[in-house]
Amino acid sequence: MFTVAIWGLNVVVMKIGVTDMAPLLFTGMRFVLLSLLLLPFVKIPRTAIRQVIGLAMIMGVGHFCVLSIGLRYVDSVVAGLILLLGAPLSSLLAFIFLNERLRVLQMVAVCIAGLGAIVPTLLEGAVDIQAGALLILLCVLMWAIGNLKIRNLSNLPLLTLQFWIGFISAPLCLLAYWLNPAEVSLAAQFTSNSMLSLVYVVCGSSILAYWLWYQLIKRHGINSVVNFVLLQPVVTMVAGYLILGELMSGLQLAGGAVTLLAMWGFYHSGKRPV
Repeated sequence: MFTVAIWGLNVVVMKIGVTDMAPLLFTGMRFVLLSLLLLPFVKIPRTAIRQVIGLAMIMGVGHFCVLSIGLRYVDSVVAGLILLLGAPLSSLLAFIFLNERLRVLQMVAVCIAGLGAIVPTLLEGAVDIQAGALLILLCVLMWAIGNLKIRNLSNLPLLTLQFWIGFISAPLCLLAYWLNPAEVSLAAQFTSNSMLSLVYVVCGSSILAYWLWYQLIKRHGINSVVNFVLLQPVVTMVAGYLILGELMSGLQLAGGAVTLLAMWGFYHSGKRPV
C-alpha cells in the first residue's frame, strides 16, 4: 500500500513540477539527479552497453520525456488511469513477440481497459487535452516495449539500469530543451515546487518505490501483490482533488470504473493455471 501510494502521488507531483518547469528541462534534471545518486551502481559489462543505450532511448526519452510533456495538458487522474495500462500492455507485447501464454479473457480485458481509460477524454476534452492523452498512451507503449528489452538485461541490477538510463538520457533531454527553450527564463523555472517535485520523483518513485516493489515480488510473488496496483489511480484521484482541485466528469468516472474492473479481470484471470 505504501509503494502504491508513492506511485499514485507521483503523477500529481510530476504535474506540479511540469507546471513550473518545461517538461524537457524537468526530465533532463530528473535524470541528472538520478545519475548522481546512483553513481555507486555505475559498473556494467562492456557487452551490455549497446543494449543499455537502446533501452535508455526507449525508457528515458520515449517514456519519461513523453510522459512529462503529456502531463502538461492532461489532468493527473486521467494520466494515472492510462498509466495503469502499462503492465497488461507489456503482457500483450510479450504474447505477440515472445510467444508467452496469455488467455483470451486477458486480451479482451486489456482492450476494454484501454477503451475505458482513453475514450472519455477523447470524447470530452479539447484538442490539446486529447493530444496529451495520446502522448500518455504513447509513453505507456514505450514503457511496455522497454520491459521486453529489460528481459535481455535481467543479469544487471535494477539500480544499475536506472543509472545508465539517466546518464544517457539526461544530455539528450537537456539538448532538446536548449534547442527549444521555454519563454520563461531558466532561473525562474527552478521554483521550490519544481525542485521538491524533482526530489520526490527521483528519491521516492524512481529509487525507493521500485526497490520496495521488487523486494515484495521476490518475497511474496507477483500474484500476491499485483492487485494492489489497481489502487494507484484511486490514490491519484484523491491527491489530485486535494492538492490540485481536479475533478473527473461523469463520463470519465464511468470510464475509470470500466478500466479498473477490466484490470481486475485481467489479473484475476492470470492467476488461474493455463
